[in-house]
Amino acid sequence: MKFFKCVKMQVIIFAVIMLSLTLPGGYLYAEDYKGAIKIGGTGSGLGVMKEMADAFQRKYPDVNIIIVPSLGSGGGIKAVFEGAIDIGLSGRPLKADEEKGGITAFECARTPFVFVTARKTKGINFTLQDFAKIYAGEIKNWPDGEPIRVVLRPEGDMDTILLKGMSSEMDKALKKALAHEGALLATTDQDSAESIEKIPGALGTSSLSVIIPEKRRLNILPIGGVTPGVKTLADGAYPYYKNLFIVTGPKISLAAKGFIDFINTKEGRTILRKTGHHIIEKK
Repeated sequence: MKFFKCVKMQVIIFAVIMLSLTLPGGYLYAEDYKGAIKIGGTGSGLGVMKEMADAFQRKYPDVNIIIVPSLGSGGGIKAVFEGAIDIGLSGRPLKADEEKGGITAFECARTPFVFVTARKTKGINFTLQDFAKIYAGEIKNWPDGEPIRVVLRPEGDMDTILLKGMSSEMDKALKKALAHEGALLATTDQDSAESIEKIPGALGTSSLSVIIPEKRRLNILPIGGVTPGVKTLADGAYPYYKNLFIVTGPKISLAAKGFIDFINTKEGRTILRKTGHHIIEKK
């Protein structure tokens, strides 16, 4: 009888151990959290990942998390495919030709996509039609008379794609703005934010996920009286946003898997919210 009780106890202990290895959020053994994790991709996701990495490394100091400077969504996906990074950050889902070699992506969160300036914005309430006229060069000055200098993104950039999708007027205005000789172009989210901060009278696009964690000296402009924010995005009052997709390859280390699981813990979700994200529940 004692023999069977002993065997039964060993089976229970073994089952508990095996279950703990598969649970998310820090149930792997401490020795599994070692080595380096490289993360890179869209610039709008770098700020939150830096904060997430700091929190994760406080729990697991033997893990070295490296945040690669902005690669863009396509660059992050390609880097995952080539094995150059462990976790990619994308502002869009995978394209058909990217769904190869075991590459997968899931939407983690959304962050308000916004018009910003370093100027004081009190009393300024442009409509979407006004913004289209600004990009088209039809509205040239701020209400106090200072010239508006629009900071653009390249033709295929996600910000440009999102802007074009706002309205047919904005689509036409962007084509005109991009064709203008001497247009101000910023390649990455960080380049754009820095340009808008430094250039007098500048206006451009950004996201809460860049402004909040990077502590950018930028002021967000309402659109038609609606102030962009996590709450107005969640309740549908503000409809413009950037996605954050987490991209991984077929071979992922236990440490990298643990980091992804950490994103979905209570602590990870708190970091997402405080850095300007509306969380998307995994299906």
